[in-house]
Amino acid sequence: MNRKNVIIIAAIVVALTFTSCSKEQSQKTVTVKEDAVITTPVSVSTVEAGTITQYHKFGGTVTAKDSVTILPDAAGKIASILVEEGTEVTKDQVIATVDPSRAGQKYNFSPVKSTLDGTVTKVNVSYGSTVSQASPIAVVQTLDDLEISFNVIEKYVNTVKKGNKAIVTFDAFPGEVFGATITYTSPTLDTTTRSRSIKAKLDKDDDRVIAGMYARLNVITEEKDDVVVIPYSAVTVTNDSSYVFIISGDQAVKTEVEIGIREGSNAEITKGLKAGDKLVTRGQTLLSDGAKVRIINN
Repeated sequence: MNRKNVIIIAAIVVALTFTSCSKEQSQKTVTVKEDAVITTPVSVSTVEAGTITQYHKFGGTVTAKDSVTILPDAAGKIASILVEEGTEVTKDQVIATVDPSRAGQKYNFSPVKSTLDGTVTKVNVSYGSTVSQASPIAVVQTLDDLEISFNVIEKYVNTVKKGNKAIVTFDAFPGEVFGATITYTSPTLDTTTRSRSIKAKLDKDDDRVIAGMYARLNVITEEKDDVVVIPYSAVTVTNDSSYVFIISGDQAVKTEVEIGIREGSNAEITKGLKAGDKLVTRGQTLLSDGAKVRIINN
């Protein structure tokens, strides 16, 4: 046998040996995978009883509780204006006079009186202007008694009621929260906007709050204590049901639940969970009923 043939035979032997080792190693690897237990990493929290509130958001305007537009008793020309915006006046105080005289006829000036104790917030006329008995002369408001006026669409009219509490914020005071109470609800709906006029009053007067400010209100419509509250993100909602996963031993158990009221990212669970249950809060989208889990809360 020549040297060339010896080399070829040796190469074949090496190749066959390598192939055999590779197959054996592959078989060993497959065997390991078949014996391994697959687990899904999840985060878990303990279900607790707590308090939850439901609220609706609205936008409103700070207004004076009492506001009147002053009209003259006679038509003519403005003979004098005795107040300016910001002037505090009392009821029956003269704020302007009207000269009702006409060509060839001379009359005494007719006084224009305030019908309310308050502050003049607007003067609508100037000296010498012609007015009728329907012309607004000025606006007087009670600026020491403010309220927040807003409208509620028909969908929510039965949830916002007199006595409901509200949380109020103003753009003028970033980060500050004010308490308020609903004090008035209109007995009828506006037929044009299909909304109900609502008024609220701050629980504590604040001199910084002035008429004309824009207010943001979270009106609390329902509040419950000692109920099961969980993160809403833990719930999977389908067309037929809502469910969560709880942990029993090292397994995930699919559990149907009924949802009550929601507050932000939390939800009340009225059926299906109890305090002390171990709830899957992350990783639930990868689970099926009975799946093995590995808890990794950190």
